[in-house]
Amino acid sequence: MFEMYVESEGKNLRCGYTTGSCSAGCAKAATLLLFDKDKKIDRIKIMSPKNIEIEMPIHKIEVHNDSVECTILKFSGDDPDATSGIEIKASVRQISDEEYTSSNDEFNEIEDIDVVVLRGGLGVGKVTKEGLFVNKGEPAINPVPRHMIKEEVMSVLPNGKRVEVTISVPRGEEVAKRTFNERLGIIGGISILGTSGIVYPMSEDALKASIKIEIKQKALNSDRLILTFGNLGENYCLGEGFPKEEIVICSNYIGFALDMCRSLNVKSVVVCGHIGKMSKIAYGCFNTHSRVTGVRLEVFALELALLGYDLKLVNKVLEEKTTEGCVKMLGDGFEKLYENIGSKIKSKVEQYVYNEMDVEISTYYGASNPILLWKSWS
Repeated sequence: MFEMYVESEGKNLRCGYTTGSCSAGCAKAATLLLFDKDKKIDRIKIMSPKNIEIEMPIHKIEVHNDSVECTILKFSGDDPDATSGIEIKASVRQISDEEYTSSNDEFNEIEDIDVVVLRGGLGVGKVTKEGLFVNKGEPAINPVPRHMIKEEVMSVLPNGKRVEVTISVPRGEEVAKRTFNERLGIIGGISILGTSGIVYPMSEDALKASIKIEIKQKALNSDRLILTFGNLGENYCLGEGFPKEEIVICSNYIGFALDMCRSLNVKSVVVCGHIGKMSKIAYGCFNTHSRVTGVRLEVFALELALLGYDLKLVNKVLEEKTTEGCVKMLGDGFEKLYENIGSKIKSKVEQYVYNEMDVEISTYYGASNPILLWKSWS
């Protein structure tokens, strides 16, 4: 069993292996068994792109007349991954020279190499938009997993043989609903991913990679992007009339998202979110995670003090538990407070992007029925 750990917040967290590693492992195992059906194996080893050996147990083997199918269960370690535990399958069959030459299914075949034809099967998503790591119309098997599958298959393939490898994920379409795939224009299943072959627990890099892909893709068709923090923010933006094709969910990484927009020459951004997250930006916090920055009520209190309100009200604000509760406690008549906070958010974002983009701001409160507090345009 694969044993690798990383330390996070004083805890040893177990790493896992990616869908790309699973695909390479089961493709290698199936290739081995295709040419030696008497061979007994219950585990398979592959080498990750980081030169770390990964050993994976084989969950299931099915031997057919002309093919072998092996299944590995995706193992995500201590990472709360939507794909953890799902079946990744590889079916391998030998093909003749004539079959290889005549293979021309442009929507299913994704890579022809001298001895390997790689295909996407059931539960592997199909790319329907430009701007991703693979071309429109191809199965969503990313470049590094493609290379891993090729290398591992060729390492055990007898000389002079050609094979067709089909990767499938039986529950892929269901699981994909809990991923970013639909936002990226990948339909019908999950993506086969991984640049290192290893799942690192609580990986910020993985989330940032998804944000980067979405920004890159949507920037192809629009000079303006709408940045918001989560699903509630997206729903609010849709309710305000912004097109879904321009909305990017950036989680807590608003600074990272702005950096990506700037690097891709996006002309304008609208930063739209709940006042709790947005107020942090007013004082220069561009990672809004509560572990990184806790200033929210402090922003309200300072702005009220600067506006000349009584210190009793300032202290009452600081006694609140949430910004939501603070807004409700204050009630009506504080339009200037929200205007001042919003104006400072706008100024900070403009400074952050070196005034190279047009910036607009919208803040709201409330979840089920969000209410606008302030926006920078009339």
